[in-house]
Amino acid sequence: MYKVLSIASTPQNLVKLSSIDKALKKHRKGIKNIICFFGPEKDEIDSLNTFANLNLPRTHWYIDYGEGTEVEITAKSMLEFEKILKEEKPSLVFLSGHEVSTLACAITASKLNIKLAHIDAGLRSFDRSSHEEMNRIVIDTLCDYHFVSEHSGMKNLRDEGEENDNIYFTGNALVDSLDLYWDDIKNSDIVKKIGLNSLDYVVVFFQHYENLGSLDRMTEIVEKLNRLSKKCTVVWPMSQLEKNSMIGFMLDKKLSKNVKVIDMQPYVDFLSLLYNSKAVMTDTSEIQEETTYLGVQCITIMKFTERIVTLDIGTNHLVGYDAERAEKTTEDILGGTLKPGRIPEMWDGKAGKRIADITIAEILNIRSE
Repeated sequence: MYKVLSIASTPQNLVKLSSIDKALKKHRKGIKNIICFFGPEKDEIDSLNTFANLNLPRTHWYIDYGEGTEVEITAKSMLEFEKILKEEKPSLVFLSGHEVSTLACAITASKLNIKLAHIDAGLRSFDRSSHEEMNRIVIDTLCDYHFVSEHSGMKNLRDEGEENDNIYFTGNALVDSLDLYWDDIKNSDIVKKIGLNSLDYVVVFFQHYENLGSLDRMTEIVEKLNRLSKKCTVVWPMSQLEKNSMIGFMLDKKLSKNVKVIDMQPYVDFLSLLYNSKAVMTDTSEIQEETTYLGVQCITIMKFTERIVTLDIGTNHLVGYDAERAEKTTEDILGGTLKPGRIPEMWDGKAGKRIADITIAEILNIRSE
């Protein structure tokens, strides 16, 4: 019996790993997949509440690394993950994402000479000032196998000296869940449930510290949303991070009444909210992918993105931190000037199966049952 450890540090990472887990279950006689979730306890509770309707795999190990600096989180994650590795003795560790705890797991497994595979490998924003970018580079350097979701990832890994034999173009595992729940997304009654009278609305969602941690940027965003709300309804499913930022900067009382603030919704309903909108304004990588798959215009308020395919092929508009440019782009979209987009290659709902098949046949060399 082979053991594989799969590491998630965010709900979206867990969603990606779930499709691989389902595919590996068909080989349960020869392989056991063990799910590990790293993050503060509130993150796991939020994950369960928001993603409960996705039938996610059971988490076997949960590590609450608590609060602290990135160095403190790295150290605690490494120490706790070393205990798990010594007890489970896996043949392979799957890593999804670029969080600091994911990097900690990569370092620890590498030190113990355990093979590593990275989901969404090779993604680069080329912003060396970003901690996330440096995490991505180091994780890929430590990994033995790379599962890539878009062509830019293939090129980046080759440019960095990775061997072709260890790079696999498998598609986007996040899309597997979108494909699986497509009918539920279309049939959700979330628009009616939250009291929207029409589909002329824009969704906003922010997660990055570069925005949430800046009074100037959040003030610009609020002012922009207030102006935009005179032309259409603005719906803001607000996470706890966003609530803390708004309250901390005393901006929560300055929002127009036409900006409809709602709690975070279950994942399928949230996707339905995106799907039925005129546009989505965000700084979140996963939403750039989701909107491209859903065919919805996305305005990304960041200077860089590692999801290059959403710009080249998808519906993503990268506007930097320029609130005026973001506002103009949104107004153009509302006026009917849309970016033509298509679903990228191999975003077809089968990435998890491809990854599982390669793991079974080429990495672990398990004979077919």
